[in-house]
Amino acid sequence: MEPSDEYLIQKYLHGDTSRFNVLIQRWQKRIFNFIYRNLGDYEEARDLTQDTFAKVFLKLKDLDDTSKFSSWIYKVALNECRMAFRRAKGRQKVPLEIYHQTEAQGDEFCRIKSEEESPEEHLQKKESVDRLREMIRMIPEEQRAVILMKEYENLKFHEIAEILDVPLSTVKSRMYLGLRTLRRLLIQKELTRR
Repeated sequence: MEPSDEYLIQKYLHGDTSRFNVLIQRWQKRIFNFIYRNLGDYEEARDLTQDTFAKVFLKLKDLDDTSKFSSWIYKVALNECRMAFRRAKGRQKVPLEIYHQTEAQGDEFCRIKSEEESPEEHLQKKESVDRLREMIRMIPEEQRAVILMKEYENLKFHEIAEILDVPLSTVKSRMYLGLRTLRRLLIQKELTRR
C-alpha cells in the first residue's frame, strides 16, 4: 500500500527530503495535464508545472492542514495559470501543441489510435479533440477552471469550492454556465463549418 500524501509530507517536513520526490512523481502528471488543458501550450505547461512544484517546495511548511494537500496543489497550479494569462495579455498566442507529444504524456484529451480505427476515423477524432480544446480555452477562466477540475481531474464540487475558495453554489453555477457556453460555442463552430 502506498503511503498517503499526509505521511509523505510529515516525513519530508521532519527531514526526509526524498519524500518530496515521491510527491512530485505522484502529482506531476496530473498537475501538468491540468495546466496544459488550461493553457493549451505544451512547453509553457512544462515550465509552469516546474514552477508549481518549486512553490510547493518552498511553501509546504506553511500548509496548516496536510490532509488538504490535493486541493492546495491545484490552487497553486491554478494561480500559476492565472499569472501566465496575465503575462500573456498583449502577446501573440502560441499555436496549439504538437499532437504526438500529448499522446506520449498520456493526456486524456487524446487517445492513441486503436487497431480497429481507420486513419480517417483517427483524424476525425483528432480534429474533434482539437476543436474541443479550442472551445474550452474560449470560455471564461472561472468557468474553464471548474470544468477542467470536474471533468478531467475528477474532483468533487466541494473540493473545487475549496480550491477556488468560493461557495459550493458558485462552483455549480460556474459549471452550468461553462457547459452552456461551451455547447453554444460548439454549435456556432459547427454552423460555420457548413
